[in-house]
Order: sequence, then C-alpha cells, then structure tokens
Amino acid sequence: MPDLLSQLHRTLQQHRLTQASFVLAYSGGLDSTALLSLFARLKLQLPQIQLRAIHVHHGLSPNADNWVQHCQQECAQLQIPLIIEKVRLAENSNLEQAARNARYRIFKQHLQADELLVTAHHLNDQSETLLLALKRGSGVKGLSAMQVRSELWQMPIFRPLLPMSRMQLQQYAQQQRLRWIEDESNQDNRYDRNFLRNHILPTLRQRWAQIDSTLQRSAQHCFEQQQLLEELLLPLFQQHYRAADRTFDLSGFADYSRHKQQFLLRLWLEKNALMMPSQLQLTQLIENVVLAQTDKQPQLQLADSVIRRYQQRLYLTDIYQDITDCVITPHFDQPIELPDNLGSLVFQQQAEQLCVLWQQAGQQRRYCVAKPVADQLIQIRFAYSGKVRLAANRPNSDIKKIWQQYGIPPWQRQRTPLLFYGDKLIAALGVFSTV
Repeated sequence: MPDLLSQLHRTLQQHRLTQASFVLAYSGGLDSTALLSLFARLKLQLPQIQLRAIHVHHGLSPNADNWVQHCQQECAQLQIPLIIEKVRLAENSNLEQAARNARYRIFKQHLQADELLVTAHHLNDQSETLLLALKRGSGVKGLSAMQVRSELWQMPIFRPLLPMSRMQLQQYAQQQRLRWIEDESNQDNRYDRNFLRNHILPTLRQRWAQIDSTLQRSAQHCFEQQQLLEELLLPLFQQHYRAADRTFDLSGFADYSRHKQQFLLRLWLEKNALMMPSQLQLTQLIENVVLAQTDKQPQLQLADSVIRRYQQRLYLTDIYQDITDCVITPHFDQPIELPDNLGSLVFQQQAEQLCVLWQQAGQQRRYCVAKPVADQLIQIRFAYSGKVRLAANRPNSDIKKIWQQYGIPPWQRQRTPLLFYGDKLIAALGVFSTV
C-alpha cells in the first residue's frame, strides 16, 4: 500500500501549504478519522503547521451525543483542539442537503482569515459527486466535481485525500489501529449518495475495476474546459457584476445567445457561493425572472436564497418572512428586537430630537427627527400605502413613487422600519423623513 503520509506531505508541498493553518472537518467516521490521524502525524514532521478540528452535531441520530464524546476523546489524545457545534435542521426539509448546508455555515463561522478548511473527500466520493451531477443534468461546472484545492461557500477548501481510494484509507486506519464511528444513516438508501455508494458503484467496479480513476479523469477534463470558458468570458462577466451589492446587471443581456446567458448566470451564482442550479432551474431563471415583463416583480427560490429582479438588476436575498402586520411600541433607552433578523432599535430622547440607533449585522446607524408632541403614540411599523411630503415646498407624493425615487426594491420597502407618531409617518429609517 502506498505511504499515505508521504503522499499527504507531497500534496502540501505541491500546494505550498507546509506552513499553513488548517481546520479539519471531523465527523468521527472512517474518512475523517484517517484525515485527523494523518495530519496529527504530519505535524510531527512539520511542527509549524497549525491544526484545529470541528465536529457538527446534527441531532439526527440517537447516537449523536456518543459521537461527540468519541471525537473529544480522539482529539484530546492527539492534542488537537476541537470545536463542537450543534445545529437544528428544519422539519420537512431535504435532510441530506440541509445537513450539508448547516455544516458549511458552521465551518464558515469558525474559519479564520489565515486558515483552510480541510475535508476528507476521497476518490470514491469524487465518483459519487460526478454521478450525482449527471443525475441533476449539470453542465461542465457541475461535472468538474471536486478539486484538491478550491473555494466553496467563499471559503478556501483543501481536499488532500482526493487522489486516494476509500480502501486505501480503510487499510491505513486498520494498520494504525484507529477507532471510528459507523453512522447508521450511511445504509439508508433513500439518500441518493448512499444509493450510489451501496448499490450502483460496487456493480460498476466489479465490471470496470478502474472506474473511479476514469471518472476522475472525466471530471478533470470538465474542470479544464470550465477554466478555459471562465478565462474567455470573465471580462464580459465583470461588465455585468457589481461586487458592492453582489448584483447582476441585465443591460444587453437579452441579446446574448442562450448558452452565453446560462454561463454568465452560473458564474454569478458561483461568485455568490450558491449551489449550481439544474438545467430546469436555470431555464426558469432566464425565462420567468430575467425575461419577465418590466412591470413584474419576478423571483425564484434556489436552496436558501431567493433571486429577485428590480430595475434591470438581479439581486440575491434570504427567504424573508411577511412582517407587514408587525407593529412595535418602543420603550425608551431599552433595545427592541426587530422581526426576521433585522436587528434592534434603541430610542433616545434629546432636547429637541428623538434619535434612533439601528443595530444590524455588526453595524450601527443613528437617525434623528423632531420630537413628538406630548402624549403622541410612537410606533414602528413595516407597511404604509399613503402619501408623504418630504419638504414643505414640495407636494404630497405617493409613497410608492418615493421608494422608486430612492431606488429601494419592493421587498426592501417592507423590511425598512417606519417610524410613526400616531398615524403620521415620520421617517423610513435610513431612507427619508417627512415634514
């Protein structure tokens, strides 16, 4: 059997990572246990590398708490710091996809600027990933499968075991007398990856012993073609992409061929760390969102995000709750929590003004308006359909026209805190105030 430790050492040298810092994704299963052991041994040769591990507790198995204890014991023995994170998955979701998304959100949360996330993906995983991409009808990008070093969820990912087969990892684990857990869900063939792993690929390997290496070559060919296409179309993509708000400009887009349209949209989704859509989803995006009539407000949900169009631009947003009926009566000098992750507000009374501090996503903004008269009810609302006046010398205008004047997309209008004194709209925080 090849010396996996030497192979790992060479891989780090090839990618100039012999002095890097790594966070190991550690489930406790065979693959990640071999990964943990190999890196622990490698650190004896390269003491300058830094190691941490992270284990995500999904709560899906009755054995999940025992797996946490196992991972803690193994990392303690190897003197590798371990992070434990628990997640709760939404009911009635695609558990396979939801669990994966939850893991990568946790990884991104903990990964520091100078660290790489290391996963234990191996040659057999590559075959499964390629076949799943074929099943989804993916294009060249999806068929590129995985690379030893790439970016995912806007994180640097390192997969040093990708050239190695699972059998090699199992032989290594047995030789080193490693202990690992067996996840009973790996036998549940309702999951597509398990069905391929347990039923389809064993039959293919019996017929063609080198099928995994062959599939890997095909994935590599697709990757090289994808790289060439990106190189040729990147200048055009940069004309459409605005990094400041991650939006995509649709000016002139309808004049492109359908192939060019699809490729540019895939580049945009990849730039924003979204999973590649199926061909059907991509067609729906172009026909029902991009090319929809100008007076429409089209949108398309992809995984945990929504693609929306406004004024010839595509936007990416979260899935928002309907908060139009929400009404909040504030308490002075005490934070009030806004709905649907909009942050919090603090009201402060001054001599002539009422000031509002809006804290959201680590940022704080301050807005001040004239104080209300005595006994006026102060409220925060999220819906208004009347007329407003922005200056004494200007006529009343329908608020819809005001929103348009300030370029506020329709979905953002319903998420902007509106300050009322009684029934009079005083300000849309961060956008405008009235007289």
